[in-house]
Amino acid sequence: MNHSPHLKSYVKMHPDNKMAWYLLGKEYESSGQEGKANYCFNRAGEVFEAFEHKQIPADVWMEYQDKLVQMSKEKARRTARTRYLLTALMVLLLIWVPSANSPGHSRESASVPSGTEPVAADNVKVAGAQNSAPNEVAQIGGPGAGGVFTAQARTGSSAGTALAGMLAKASRLPAETTVLGMEQSGSWMLWRDRMQPLLSLQNKGNGGLAVQSYDTAACACKPSDSEKLRKAGLQWAVGQEELAVLNSSMRAFRTQHQRLPQSLDELTGSFPDNMMYGTTDGMKKAFTPMRNLLASQGQRAKGAASQQAGSSAQSSPLLASSLYGRPFLGQPLRIVVDKSKHRLGLVSGNVLIRNYPIGLGGERTPEGKFVITDKVVNPNGKSNGEFGSRGMQLSATNYAIHGTNESDSIGKNESLGCVRMGKEDVEELFALVPSGTEVVIGTGGLPDQVLVPGSRFKTEPQHDQTNPRKTYHWLN
Repeated sequence: MNHSPHLKSYVKMHPDNKMAWYLLGKEYESSGQEGKANYCFNRAGEVFEAFEHKQIPADVWMEYQDKLVQMSKEKARRTARTRYLLTALMVLLLIWVPSANSPGHSRESASVPSGTEPVAADNVKVAGAQNSAPNEVAQIGGPGAGGVFTAQARTGSSAGTALAGMLAKASRLPAETTVLGMEQSGSWMLWRDRMQPLLSLQNKGNGGLAVQSYDTAACACKPSDSEKLRKAGLQWAVGQEELAVLNSSMRAFRTQHQRLPQSLDELTGSFPDNMMYGTTDGMKKAFTPMRNLLASQGQRAKGAASQQAGSSAQSSPLLASSLYGRPFLGQPLRIVVDKSKHRLGLVSGNVLIRNYPIGLGGERTPEGKFVITDKVVNPNGKSNGEFGSRGMQLSATNYAIHGTNESDSIGKNESLGCVRMGKEDVEELFALVPSGTEVVIGTGGLPDQVLVPGSRFKTEPQHDQTNPRKTYHWLN
């Protein structure tokens, strides 16, 4: 998406905002306009150096500045010639224009306001800024509500695009937003429980933003509250995982029953109605707001208005702590299995939330798309059987994702086709994914890097999730 018009308007209104100059420079750079990009980078000063980890390209800037001087002189000459021609033309017109008092002539029709110019696109204000009341700042999730967080890539073009998107919606930002930095691996953004604060944006009202960098090495600064932000960011990350589980479970329930659940009890029954393994206090508080949010999205898709979505964020601390009152991990959870690297990834959109080591069966492990059907605790009737303490069947097949009593088979092709996981890993995955979750098995696509948190995701189970009425014969 091209944010250049918004950014150009913004730097006109806020010429001292170095972050805006940097983002505009990235827009020009992505479109191949190096001269304009370097001009913006020069105006960005230390912000450019903090994000790019290099000095401002002064030599290119000086060359571009010389060109600007030449262009300015040429423009002045063209303007002088144009004015001369217009003056001559007006003299000629005066010869033929009838007297203002002549019959049929209207003074109003001949009057042209002095200095009238066409309105240029560059004069368009940043969306929402012109109509905002002075010092009016959205307070949802502001300092009084515990702060608002979001996350993005630490470096690269996607980082600039994300910041530009927020800048274009400056009037919608809360009083303070903290941006956590995410590492990248190929096309994946790596989700961690301890992401470092990258910067904070303070909404000053009327579209004004103040930017504080927390990259101490790049900006030579020592923000006093960075440690406090790290702890708050950890709580936010855990909360977003809870929202992701709740969001995916409610969507899966809607797909299965053609309606949204009325209560958490419909998601956390005994087997086989254990779409979710368990709940947390945060999930309980977020259930009704999340349901309203999903209902409003469905109504908008049908062209109907919703009166419920506006209050969703305020009534859920987890939603209120996320930018725009929406879950950061808003795409349904999916499982991706990479046979070549022996990895199982849990993803939401392009965010890789977990990346577990697994055991497979080589060519015996099928490729394709499946969904999780049965979710069973102790599928062998005990926690240390050949299928371990958890099992998740793949569609109507004899294949499953399950634990194992042969931990040394992880990373190898020793199963008859099933996906084997370590005990901690399979129990965490079981708590994270609802039944109905899509599973894609293929070759390639995931990084080698194992991605698991220091403290595992846990929920409180509500009912018995064993299945004593069936003996499973998965191809272990």
